[in-house]
Amino acid sequence: MSIETTPQQLISTDENPEWYSRCCTDLSKVNPSRGRIDGMKAVLTKASWMWDNGRTIIVGFVAPDAGTTVQQAKVQEVVKEWEKYANLKFRFIPNGNEAEIRVSFEKRSGSFSYPGNTALQVWKPSRTMNLAWVYTTPGITKEERGVILHEFGHAIGYFHEHKSPRRGEKLTLNEPFIIDYMKKTQVPPWTEEDTRTRILNVYNSAEISNFSAVDTTSIMMYFMPAEWNLQGINIPPNHSLSALDKVFAFLNYPFPIGTASSDPDVNVLNALNTAGVTGAARANIALEYIEGDWQGLRAELTRWAVNQKALSDKAQAVSQREQAAAVLAVAGVEAD
Repeated sequence: MSIETTPQQLISTDENPEWYSRCCTDLSKVNPSRGRIDGMKAVLTKASWMWDNGRTIIVGFVAPDAGTTVQQAKVQEVVKEWEKYANLKFRFIPNGNEAEIRVSFEKRSGSFSYPGNTALQVWKPSRTMNLAWVYTTPGITKEERGVILHEFGHAIGYFHEHKSPRRGEKLTLNEPFIIDYMKKTQVPPWTEEDTRTRILNVYNSAEISNFSAVDTTSIMMYFMPAEWNLQGINIPPNHSLSALDKVFAFLNYPFPIGTASSDPDVNVLNALNTAGVTGAARANIALEYIEGDWQGLRAELTRWAVNQKALSDKAQAVSQREQAAAVLAVAGVEAD
């Protein structure tokens, strides 16, 4: 007996549906397959994307939609939040075509950003970031704040915080829907390969994290609208920086001794405590900080994160084997 399905309703391209404002396309080209090595590689890749510590990054607004003064002011205000925790400055210039991060507000392209210093590889004056969901109305909504923080998180070197499947629960992607929508709404239209690389493969990948374990409260958490999965489950975005977002921003872009953050709680001791760094790694990171060697600090932090990831994956594998053995024992089957 065959099952007849109703043809998928065509999507209007006149105006994006409300759920599309909760999407961020992935331009990182990091497509881990599965397993422990991929999670470790993700942590290492992030480090290579980062800007030099203490750098002033030049930002401007460009075509196809450079935005209104209201939209531009929202961006300039919200990015100050990252400056509280990372030793970076964003300097906005009138001629956006000459900027390093070039922001547009074109609605049909969704929201995206090239990660970290890979923006320097994008030919000027092409945009390196798009903020489709920052509007011309006065005031900054929590959703607008969230999307600006999220995309500038990419811009300083963070990728999507993601745990597949749905934070521990299995989802089935509505792949034809997503592929069709991206083909109709992106300029230029995305091919199926584009959509698989930037969206589908990311959702289907193994667990990856900017940290030693996935932080579901991170501003970088990869969210999913209900229309994208056959179960109709919505995974909402976060709208503010998590505790780990803040401390890892500080540890990767540390303020020198004697140069305080505008947040009095941001210091190396609190950062190490919140991140849970102990033992020799803690001592090594603290020493690099005292010596003012941000590159050494970043290397020690990456080494610790990779090690923590490996230990976590090993413990998970042991637990899974023990559970499987218990099931076999109950079934009266002797394991090999």
